Formats: sequence, structure tokens, C-alpha cells
Amino acid sequence: MTKQIKIDYYDAFRCIADKCDFSCCQEWRIAVDDETRNQWKGLKLQATQDAQSEQPALTLYDCLEKEEDGHIITLNANKKCPFLNAQKLCRLVLELGEDCLSETCTKFPRRINIFEDRTEYALDFACPAVIDLIYSKVEGAKLLQEGMGKGDRSLLFAVREMMLVVMEDDTYSLPERMMIIFYVLLDLLDAKQLTKEKVKRYEDKAHLKPLVEAMGKMKFNAAYSLWERNELFLDVVHNYRKQKLYVEYLEPIAVRAERLEEAYLEVTIGEKVLAFEQVFEAYHKLVKDYVIAEIFGSSLLPEMTLTDMVIAFEWITMEYATMKQAIFLSWLEDGEKELEYKTVRHAMMIISRVTGYDQEDIKEYLENSFESTLWEWGYLALVVGDGRI
Repeated sequence: MTKQIKIDYYDAFRCIADKCDFSCCQEWRIAVDDETRNQWKGLKLQATQDAQSEQPALTLYDCLEKEEDGHIITLNANKKCPFLNAQKLCRLVLELGEDCLSETCTKFPRRINIFEDRTEYALDFACPAVIDLIYSKVEGAKLLQEGMGKGDRSLLFAVREMMLVVMEDDTYSLPERMMIIFYVLLDLLDAKQLTKEKVKRYEDKAHLKPLVEAMGKMKFNAAYSLWERNELFLDVVHNYRKQKLYVEYLEPIAVRAERLEEAYLEVTIGEKVLAFEQVFEAYHKLVKDYVIAEIFGSSLLPEMTLTDMVIAFEWITMEYATMKQAIFLSWLEDGEKELEYKTVRHAMMIISRVTGYDQEDIKEYLENSFESTLWEWGYLALVVGDGRI
């Protein structure tokens, strides 16, 4: 029997193609693997014209540009893939068939991680249809396992399982769950001898009780956490603003972020954070499912070490923090009214795209932005704060 684990909504996903309000064929790096690049040699798209638009002839190979680690599709003046027609459909598929698509275009938004003993399937929140799919689910995200016995679980598999058990526990706030997980990861990293039994005991609430009680006595300042998330947000989106990508969405809230400290006193911003937390709580399930999907899909990849897992969780925390800040800034920009689903959805999608780095790029970013790729526990606590979500 094939051994596999799937996020339970994986098979329900369907690309909505021309009905998508924010295509995956615009404003980001579309990688083309070497096999596809070689296949494109000599291939062309014919010029077409209809009542709505005129499409030029294109030589596929001429639409590529070289990067350090491979090739990407050169976007047109509108920051869109040159193969996207006026009806938001792919000309490659229409004229040459799906076999001409690169691996990236064939798979997205699917995440498929192949291990020696199993294959894992997840979906990426950079696709708005994925967010809609999860938002419409009554029950929270679950993992479906086929052919997996208890003896199949490796040590790092057990670590991720512990992370997911903690993340599912609604007796803690979402920030508390992230603080607990990070504390445990650092503790496991310092352990002289790591065993499955040591990992497993952190799934026991009684074992976590002293940590939770200590966290409960900590004094958090909502404004300080807000300012740190604000700096993270500006740092994460800096290069995208410089390249004039996602301008319509990012620029208004980035400008507001730059002016935040001069616009509000600390007391005032603290009050606004509390008001925001109240309206944001309506999306608790969606945000929790977002974090669960990220833990499942990116905290354990083939060839990872425990240190890699810790770094991956830091990045998940950065995604969460910058996404939450983007929603907060959008809420301010919209006049501090009720928080609409489309505001949350748009932030999740854009932030997922601008933080969609591979492992090596994540390490490089952390090295350039922090003193070390490994954070102190207190820094993560500062970033997530003590809100409910």
C-alpha cells in the first residue's frame, strides 16, 4: 500500500482559472525547470486576434531570463506572464497542451513532499481559491493518513506531530501555542540525547503546565509587539516595493506602516490593537488552519535536520506576524470598520507570495536581518504578543 499523508481538503481543490480575481500568473517569480526549458526550444505561439484582444506571436525560449539558480519567465510590462491572454487563460495550455507547462505551473498551489517512506500533500495559501476552500470548511483542517503505521514515524516526524498537537489545542490562544512550540523546539535542540519519548511528553498538558503558568505571569505590551510586527512587515515587503510588485495592495499599507509611529501615541496604538484583536478573532479558525497548513507543508521537508525545523518555524511565525500586520494596516486604511473576509483573504494570499522562499533563501534572509538564524525565545514572544489570535 502506498504510504501518504494529505491535508484533508487537498483533493477538493480545483483551479478556477479565468474566474480567479488574482492570478498566479502575475507579479512573482515563475520558475522554469531545465527539462521544460529544453522542451521549449523551437516552440512558438501563433499570433491571434478576436473581438476582445490581439495576442502577439511568441517564441517560448525568448520569454526566459537567467537567474543564479535557474530560469524564470520574463513578465511583461503589466507584471504578468506573457502567456496569459486577455481572458486570463494560459496560451501554452490552449495552443500546445498542458505537457508544455513547467513543473511550477503544473503543481501550484499543490505542495508535494516525497520522503523515502511516504509522500505528503498540502496546498499553498498563495492561491486565493485555496483560502476560499478552507474558509468554507465547517470543521478545522485534519490530516488523512494512508498506509502509515506507528512504527513508520521518524524522530523529526514525531517533532512535527507534537507541533500539530499543540496547535490544535484551543485551550491556549494562538500566540500561546506558537510560544509553546518554539520553547519546546529550542529545548529539544539543546537536549543531549533526543528521543521520541522526550518529544512525546510535550503533548501532555500536565508536562506543559509550568511553562504555561510562567507565560501567564509575563507582562506583554501590545504596542511593543505591534511596532515589531510593523518593522518585520516593512522589511519583508521592501524588495517587492522596490521592484514595484503588488503595488496596488502593498503601497498604501506600507506607507501607512512608515507613518504609524508619528501618527499615533503609544497609548492610542495600544487601544487600536485591542479593538483590532476583537474583530480579528472572527477569523480564528482560518488563521489556525493557515498555521497548521504551514507547519504540515513546510516545517518538515526531505533531508531536514532539527535545526532546519526550528528555522522553518521561525519563518512560519514571520509569515503569521507580517500577515497579521498587513490585515491590521488594511483595517486602519479602511476606517477601522468591521473586518471583511476579503481583507483577510487578500493579506494571506499576498504575504504567502512575498514570503515564499526556499530553505536556503530563508537562511540567508535571517542571517542578514538578525544576529543569528536562531532566535531567542523572547523575540518570538515579542512578535506574536498576547492576543487571542
